[in-house]
Amino acid sequence: MAKRKKKMDEGDVEANLIPVMNVMFLLIPALLLAMEVARFAAVNVTPPKFAAQADQKKEKEDKEKPLNLKVFIMEDGYRVSAQGQQQGAEAGKSADSNKPTIPLAKPGAPLDDYERYNVQALEAEAAKYKKLFPHETVVTISAENSIPMQALINTMDALRGSDCKLLKAMAGEEVPPECYFWQAIVEAGAG
Repeated sequence: MAKRKKKMDEGDVEANLIPVMNVMFLLIPALLLAMEVARFAAVNVTPPKFAAQADQKKEKEDKEKPLNLKVFIMEDGYRVSAQGQQQGAEAGKSADSNKPTIPLAKPGAPLDDYERYNVQALEAEAAKYKKLFPHETVVTISAENSIPMQALINTMDALRGSDCKLLKAMAGEEVPPECYFWQAIVEAGAG
């Protein structure tokens, strides 16, 4: 005797998506809030140093101090510092930390006027520092909260050099001499 299996009615089964939608409805604002609270920071990473010829390189590094070029974008101009000392400050004396070292090209212009900053003078300073430190390529840039993004981009372009073309350098060729500080680190709110 063979038992017969009951055939179940194969009807349409409705998926209940309301609980899943409720979870997503709560998850999206939570993730957006987490992104707002999260802080971004620049982490300096250096490659490991090899033991071969380490003593010679160590002596050379001790003689040559790093440039440590920093540019702070303020509402009234640029403040430039190198080797931990603000440009325009004499040795042993500190310059006014709230005073720009490169004033505005158009004083009194609104913040959204991107030509108000003297990017030509900043590029000339970058060229001067590049002649003194030909192997340096890194610059740290920070800005006040009210500075528009386009002003930051114009600053990075000026520090890189207006005639700088890095396409061939990224393909393995040598970096052209008209490229000044093309590796920019953008810091948040540093002074």
